[in-house]
Amino acid sequence: MSAAPLSSEPINSEPISSAPPPNWVASRHPLGWLINRLLAVQPLRWLLFQQARRLIIRTAEGRGIAWRQRREALRQAAEPLLAQSTDPAVAIPDYYRVRFHAYDAGNLCWAAACEAEQATDAMALRVWPEQPDLQPAAAQRRLRRAIFAAIEPSLAGPVRRALDLGCSVGVGTVALRDWLLERQAEAGAAAAAGSMETEAIPQVEGLDLSAEMLAVARVREAELRAAAQAAAPAASLAAPPAPITWRHGAAEATGLPSAAYDLITLQFVCHELPQAATQAVLAEAARLLRPGGVIALVDQDPDSAVIRRLPAPVATLLKSTEPYLEDYFGLDLPEALRQAGFHAVRRAAADPRHRVLVASR
Repeated sequence: MSAAPLSSEPINSEPISSAPPPNWVASRHPLGWLINRLLAVQPLRWLLFQQARRLIIRTAEGRGIAWRQRREALRQAAEPLLAQSTDPAVAIPDYYRVRFHAYDAGNLCWAAACEAEQATDAMALRVWPEQPDLQPAAAQRRLRRAIFAAIEPSLAGPVRRALDLGCSVGVGTVALRDWLLERQAEAGAAAAAGSMETEAIPQVEGLDLSAEMLAVARVREAELRAAAQAAAPAASLAAPPAPITWRHGAAEATGLPSAAYDLITLQFVCHELPQAATQAVLAEAARLLRPGGVIALVDQDPDSAVIRRLPAPVATLLKSTEPYLEDYFGLDLPEALRQAGFHAVRRAAADPRHRVLVASR
């Protein structure tokens, strides 16, 4: 799959490190300290939660995202799938039970699961605020293509099995599957031209701690499959892509086999983890990847001028819904990757707000 080139550090570059936290994040900075004090007042924090939620929904619907209508449709379709999406043996860690994104139950509720798709589209639109005519689907495609273009240089061969950790409702997981299929098709065409054996169809899996999120992921995948089949005559379609395997589990203790994966992604996950959990997830990813396998972390960029210059009111609303932001910005993720056993760490700025860290096992 072709994509515009990105600014990226070469594989053999000097070791890279994360920038210091923005002043609105750091507790030691007067602004960060003041924001933390404000958020420590529970009635005020609750009001900020509600204000953040209203702002997000109003802005999204103003850009053409049918937030509330889509929420109700997803819940109606997903509720019957909850049982098959739940592994009763999964233990939910304490860090995952805190308030996230203005939901008292964090990610462990239907509201979070049935609004995640809309929130993800809204996030993609915020990346390019100077383009008011950009549609949500186009913004999402642009964002994901930039991410995968950043990963490609580290892949030395075919990706037979990929795992998306912290997959949420599968927006990034489906995009990953589609990209790998395109990549496989391009390799297959080249192999056919050279009379070589074609690659096997990649297997893609998504893992998340929220069973509600996984139920919604199943609904979304089925919708997309039905839409693709309806868009073209059956006779012109190749075999449909293999279904994504959705797994209920913790990213730091997956129970999956060692050295089984060629590629592991964490798309917008690390900023929602305390530092100890991030380090545990990286150790687990190192166990899961085969030698030469690749990990890719996509998240907020500490070097982003947009992130560092957030106005104090916006920063306060953001911190009110993201309990582990200071942990995220305070962790040197490139160094954490190296300590987990990864090498050849690369950094690419995917867009004005987000970076991709790619490393090899």
